[in-house]
Amino acid sequence: MKIIFWNLGYARRIDGSTFSYLKNLKRLVSHSRVSQKQVIEEVAQLVAGLDPDVFAFAEILTGSKRNKYFNQHKYLRSLLSKEHHVTSAVTKYGNTIFSSLPFHKGNSNGAISFLPATITNHYLQHSRKKLVQEIRLDNLTIFVGHLPLVSSDREKQFKEIATLVNRTQGDVVLCGDFNILNGFDELSFLKKETGLKVAGENIPTFPSYRPKIQIDVFMYRFTDPSQVPKFSVLNSKASDHLPIVLEW
Repeated sequence: MKIIFWNLGYARRIDGSTFSYLKNLKRLVSHSRVSQKQVIEEVAQLVAGLDPDVFAFAEILTGSKRNKYFNQHKYLRSLLSKEHHVTSAVTKYGNTIFSSLPFHKGNSNGAISFLPATITNHYLQHSRKKLVQEIRLDNLTIFVGHLPLVSSDREKQFKEIATLVNRTQGDVVLCGDFNILNGFDELSFLKKETGLKVAGENIPTFPSYRPKIQIDVFMYRFTDPSQVPKFSVLNSKASDHLPIVLEW
């Protein structure tokens, strides 16, 4: 089994450096289709080369005025020639006013499973970014989230995520951009309440031009306690986050 998670940064090719932000600042309000296609093609090439079973991602646009109504998710799907059994990309904000605001419309997270699976979208109660996607395979359930920048909101969402994990049987993987700016101590509650373990702790994933902190995380709970997955971080400047991989 191989799972990739990647925060794609809305395909703006901003690597997190001050120079990159200044150079590409206009892409925040007006982003050409040509530029977006180039980034998504680079993403697809990397993913295809890794041949994952599941590819989960944050910050992909499904179309808005500021990106010329280009559906990045649809284009990504078209580039991945390997058969994908199920795919989904939905708003991060749920049925709230944020999903229709100019700088929020089209802001989505998503997943592609190359194995038979079902994808369920859960919207948590706290914060603006509410989406947690549940990808259920035969004997494995993957939860994917993109957590808020406010630490008190993350704390509340960790409690909600713990409830989702604890009602799930079989092997469980939890991954995403957790924005744990205060370090891995933030995950203590999740580990204690769910039995989840962290894979690859303190391997920097952000910013991609000069990684300093790890905010993109894989956690796991396997029915076979002797099974230990391999965690790796890949090199790419397509986003300000580096892609992370879990395999076993």
